[in-house]
Amino acid sequence: MDHGNKYRISFVGEFTDKSLEEAYLAENLDSSRRITAYMALVFGGILGLFLMHSYLTERGTVLFANVTPVRLAFIFASVLVFLTARRITKHKQLVLMNSFYQAMMAVVYLLTLHYFQTLNYFSVLGLMTITLAMYLLPNRVVHSQVVSFVFSILFFVFPIRKLEGLQVNELYRIITYQAIMLVHCNIYTCWAETTKRKTFVAKRELLELSSKDPLTGIYNRKMFDDAVDQWMGFSERYSHPLSIIFFDVDNFKEVNDTYGHIEGDRVLKDLAAVVKQSIRSADVFARWGGDEFAILLPNTDLPQAKKLAERLKGCLANNNPLEGPIKITCSFGVAQYEPNETKQSLLRKVDDLLLEAKTGGRDRIVG
Repeated sequence: MDHGNKYRISFVGEFTDKSLEEAYLAENLDSSRRITAYMALVFGGILGLFLMHSYLTERGTVLFANVTPVRLAFIFASVLVFLTARRITKHKQLVLMNSFYQAMMAVVYLLTLHYFQTLNYFSVLGLMTITLAMYLLPNRVVHSQVVSFVFSILFFVFPIRKLEGLQVNELYRIITYQAIMLVHCNIYTCWAETTKRKTFVAKRELLELSSKDPLTGIYNRKMFDDAVDQWMGFSERYSHPLSIIFFDVDNFKEVNDTYGHIEGDRVLKDLAAVVKQSIRSADVFARWGGDEFAILLPNTDLPQAKKLAERLKGCLANNNPLEGPIKITCSFGVAQYEPNETKQSLLRKVDDLLLEAKTGGRDRIVG
């Protein structure tokens, strides 16, 4: 998949690439959970104020008796959403909860209007306010669209008939206003979601540039250092093995002197491509500097790491990128992380093993 297709955004403001969309949603899960929790608290609080007003002005009436259980149910649901949102670990769960909460907003309002004998134009204002509130929740745009459209249709099928003095031209005007509200909410939400994803892509590309070696396209030394810290902590915590391979091109200066630096760069790129195809996706492959490379091998002990080094040595021997008398070979140093060992001592150990391989005749593996 090329760069353009990978980062393509649909008209509803979502990545067309599912894996990229999942990565974006996972990165923004914390903020979405917080927004959901506090929006639910606000919505529940607002309805609590309406309930208090009804108690002061309508208590003892049939209307108050009918409406109160409905409003209390929504307030309880809002508190439940507030408490649950911050504990959700998957975005799909948040989408389901927000969709249900949006639907409940619509149902509670329609049920409330059902118990009124007559309605006034504040009911129409409530329709528009609740529609706007639905789009404040971080949900999939399609889900918000479905709930808000169904809510609008149901409002104009049933409660609108109770509006006092409603003329046909006024009905069309209200429908137009609600349509404008829906269009505005959808355009703004899609635009906002598109902008967020473009920002995500820009940050992702910037991070990729800062972590990759510009010549070979593999990770750079800084990224490798960070990965060593991370995996050493993981290995220490869970007692999983961790190994490192250092290798470099034998007599690389001779390659540059004979063929030139441009050809030397091509050799490094071809070498990196061969190695990248021969290791696992979980392995961290980086250019350590010059013609020296490093591979971090999570969940790999020393015999397994040496076996991989042997395989890489064979792959590189069978894919000589040069034509002529010079044959590209590599020397390897292989070491395993020991408990309580520091990063500096581990890297020094594997670097010394590489040096031993080179001084011992090159085209060797020492570990």
